[in-house]
Amino acid sequence: MNGKYDWLTLTTADMGYPMIINYGGFYNEKGEPIASIPSNMELSSQWWSGDSGVMITGDDYKEIPMRMKIKWFSYAEDKFYEGDFVVDKERITQLFDKGIEFNNPNNEYSKYPYIKVAIAPAGQVYLYLEGGNNVLVGAFVAKEVFVDNFKREMRLPIHTEIERDELIKIVLKNTPLQTQQEIAENRISTQIWKDINLHYPWQYTFEIEDDKRPLLIQKENLGANFINSESAWAVLPEFFTTTTPKAIPLEIDANFETEAGRKLTVRIYPGNVNGKEPQYQTYEVQRVREQELVKLYKEFYKEIGSQAFAVHLKISEDVKTAKVYLKKGKIEREIPNVEIQLFDTTFEK
Repeated sequence: MNGKYDWLTLTTADMGYPMIINYGGFYNEKGEPIASIPSNMELSSQWWSGDSGVMITGDDYKEIPMRMKIKWFSYAEDKFYEGDFVVDKERITQLFDKGIEFNNPNNEYSKYPYIKVAIAPAGQVYLYLEGGNNVLVGAFVAKEVFVDNFKREMRLPIHTEIERDELIKIVLKNTPLQTQQEIAENRISTQIWKDINLHYPWQYTFEIEDDKRPLLIQKENLGANFINSESAWAVLPEFFTTTTPKAIPLEIDANFETEAGRKLTVRIYPGNVNGKEPQYQTYEVQRVREQELVKLYKEFYKEIGSQAFAVHLKISEDVKTAKVYLKKGKIEREIPNVEIQLFDTTFEK
């Protein structure tokens, strides 16, 4: 519609580090407001799936923004941050027009009804397009700012007697014990979100042991969830079989077929712990597994000289079990504790 799209704004913050946005908005090239960013709500949820709810402002169909302005308070750090950023309008427009790479533009997974703002300690801001698939489209760092009147900035009633430190204590008592310990020891992590948003040049490869014939990946029911909240579902096989920058996968689902016509469904879950997906794990368990994967990928990538590599699925000769490796030539490092579901679907109708 003449360069305008139907989208709304979401916000989120990691449940370990609650935030509140004081104000924010998206603007066009002329500096005119396009849409507001939801504000004055405490943000504390799961990074990959949580949000504050939708704030409906302005027209249904809006321009793609050129700038984003935002100011917020970080309870865990006891700091205000403010930023004025140029967003990648060209890429966002391309994704709104065509959807994720290799996707059918008429597929529901190619639609992006939301632009989501995710904020983290040290002034970090991440911008996602969210819908059937989630795509990271920007990473920024805001500056710490100081305010003269805390109550006014937080829009607290003038007559309220609560002080800044009291309000912070009330909010933080509901955070995970891990965060409370970090605050007590003055060692709040700022590296987590930089690490989970690293993209590595990898492709998905696969084999049945001792079988030299190719195992062919199918386009049906193909997709993945990634460690940084991105996702890629209903994509063509090229998305995975081509070496392109991708985040660390927490789940990859795929159907395969052998030259002899044997059909397999294999789902790998590197992010699962004791059969539970990340969203059903406790905060501490999820964070430990996340950092195990981050460390493994970082060290392997360094070991191979920062070159392209494979996330390699190796199915046993009897097609009953499988393992997953990071692989570069003859160098292989098994990803430990990966839950794998393997089904022979040859005779299913």
